[in-house]
Amino acid sequence: MSVIELLLTAIALSMDAMAVSVSSSLSAKKVSIRNALLMALFFGVFQAAMPFIGYYIIPLLTAVFGSGVENFVTRFDHWIAFILLAFIGGKMIVEAIRNQPEEEHADPFAIGSLLVMAIATSIDALATGIVFRGFEMTGGELLFAFSSIGVVTFLLSFLGAMLGKRVGKAVGEKFQRWTVLAGGVVLVGIGLKILLEHLLG
Repeated sequence: MSVIELLLTAIALSMDAMAVSVSSSLSAKKVSIRNALLMALFFGVFQAAMPFIGYYIIPLLTAVFGSGVENFVTRFDHWIAFILLAFIGGKMIVEAIRNQPEEEHADPFAIGSLLVMAIATSIDALATGIVFRGFEMTGGELLFAFSSIGVVTFLLSFLGAMLGKRVGKAVGEKFQRWTVLAGGVVLVGIGLKILLEHLLG
């Protein structure tokens, strides 16, 4: 694969993470630089790690346990992503409809939330690692591929979080309930998009 193809792949893989960053920051009352960097770090690390796992770990597991491992990844990764994002987004929607006080809203920057969202937005990258095995790539090319995916995701996720912060600030606390609702709908929508892309693709 050429450098351009790898960078385009990295951008494509990072789009869901960026969208989740925007929606999460949009629904949060406070978004600090630290929070945005932490979210971007989670998303970037997981997005880089999943292709690595797909390239190196899945073949090892397949050798030990049979082809069922790889089949499981390709058949169910999108379902896992959908369930995780639908769970978080659905929780936000319910909170907004119930009009819970802000302090009772789930914190999208809590470690648990970041972990779930990072897995959900990166799990389909496992398949990318499996696809990479079809190319004759040197160790240096693979390192560049994995790191570029992580770096691009980190940068776009950080920009997404700051964009969500700006939009949320412009909207104001008066409409906080609606931003939480919108953020939840976006998360569910992203999960549905991932699911439909695999089912209909």
